[in-house]
Amino acid sequence: MNTNKHVFTKSTVIGVIAALTLTACSSGQEATTDKKSEATSNEPVKISMFTNQQGAQAVDPSNPILQEIEKKTNAKLNITWVPVNTYSEKTKVMLASGDLSDLTLVMNVFDSQVVQMATSGAFWDITPYIKDYKTLSAMPAVVWDNAKIKGKNYGIPRPRPLEGSWGVHVRKDWLDKLGMKVPETMDEMYAVLKAFTEKDPDGNGKADTIGITGQVDADGMGLYGWIEDVFNNNNGYWKLSNNQITIASLEPSERKALEWLKKAYDEKVLTQDFAVIKNSQAREQYMGGKAGVLGSALNPQWLYTDAMRKIDPKADSLPLTYLMTPDGNKFAAQDSGNFGMYVIPKTVPEAKMKQLLSFMDKILSDDVADLAAYGILDKHYTIKDGFKQATEQAKVDNIPDVSNNLLQIAQKYDKYTRAYYNGIPKEFYDRSKKIIDDRGAFSKPNVAYGLISQTNLTSGPELNKKILDMKIKVIMGKESLAAWDEFVVKTKADPTYQKIVQEMTEAYKNK
Repeated sequence: MNTNKHVFTKSTVIGVIAALTLTACSSGQEATTDKKSEATSNEPVKISMFTNQQGAQAVDPSNPILQEIEKKTNAKLNITWVPVNTYSEKTKVMLASGDLSDLTLVMNVFDSQVVQMATSGAFWDITPYIKDYKTLSAMPAVVWDNAKIKGKNYGIPRPRPLEGSWGVHVRKDWLDKLGMKVPETMDEMYAVLKAFTEKDPDGNGKADTIGITGQVDADGMGLYGWIEDVFNNNNGYWKLSNNQITIASLEPSERKALEWLKKAYDEKVLTQDFAVIKNSQAREQYMGGKAGVLGSALNPQWLYTDAMRKIDPKADSLPLTYLMTPDGNKFAAQDSGNFGMYVIPKTVPEAKMKQLLSFMDKILSDDVADLAAYGILDKHYTIKDGFKQATEQAKVDNIPDVSNNLLQIAQKYDKYTRAYYNGIPKEFYDRSKKIIDDRGAFSKPNVAYGLISQTNLTSGPELNKKILDMKIKVIMGKESLAAWDEFVVKTKADPTYQKIVQEMTEAYKNK
């Protein structure tokens, strides 16, 4: 569970709820009048969506795949695509305004602003309706359970598999060139970073590569979070320690993670602008052959490898199956089964809300989701022995970039979803499937997922910002590790922190 950078006060949320309620009431007569015509009309349902743009370009309304999706779902979509680098900020502003699309993607179900708005009545509680929709009700119970706010579903989860969202990629071809094995421990990983920085892994005779790149989020260590997870032997922001739910960063094991990162920064094997670099810039460094390690989910391995092979035909971005914790356990983090949810504002009448659920039920079905993921059968991909293989036309029509966006709205639940990327060769796909299967034996769930502390909703963002700021200062040498120790002691003694721990622990015990 992530905390968040901005605090939206209770009065702000109440103001938004009031605006939403007045709008809903004013549209009530019109909704009643139109209910029968909506239910019986064969005209496409007009749907506005606010969602994440992962690809380089937004999907144009004239795109034939998007048009086919509209045809199959009997919908006319008006999609606002927001680039991933600014999505969090723009979502917060839009939610605060109360001017929401019919379907709005919130990336963090337990964002304090989202929780307050949901529990105050800003979004439809769709819990009683799920059973009426075939695809939605067929999703694993864990997907729905992990998207509940105080026992209710206030949105349609973006389903994700349980394995594959956590991880780190390493340039396997660089390891082979330098005669190094795939790292298993954090000491071995550090040795890899040193070699990638100092031993000319790309063989161009220039000192122009660095060990690791990544980006820091507004509310956490972002693409470096895997480092903390391994040292803490923990999945996520919260940790179960001595029968209490505490902030993992304030546990003794975090100091080792900071020591590791500080050393990497001091010895310049970590990109020196790590605190300000954007996600897209970090990916460009990695795909452009300037960095050898990147924290990333499993599935972009072919996105990375394909880009790298334009520079080096032997390039190979290898997702690691695991890393060993300091006490000798294999570690990989297990996902929650969702990555955000689509909320429906209460300004939408009930009849339209049901149409939106019907749309989502169709768009997450196999045929529509496959269309979003792979394109048009026999044009953009073929199927041989059960494996979907991209055609040359898929490259011409830029299907990888298009599907990267369309999967933000139409990705079905599939255990091996993260093994696939458009155009991936079968041997890479099979390698990824094995990683997923292997991780299933030891991956660690997030014990605090879905737990809510009212004090954390209001005070947690400010506390988290202080913790994150202190981490960055320690890594960059602006504060000492001794100062970190003092900071931890002071924070743990703070009554607000103690109240958060108490509330989180009670929520865990009552889960």
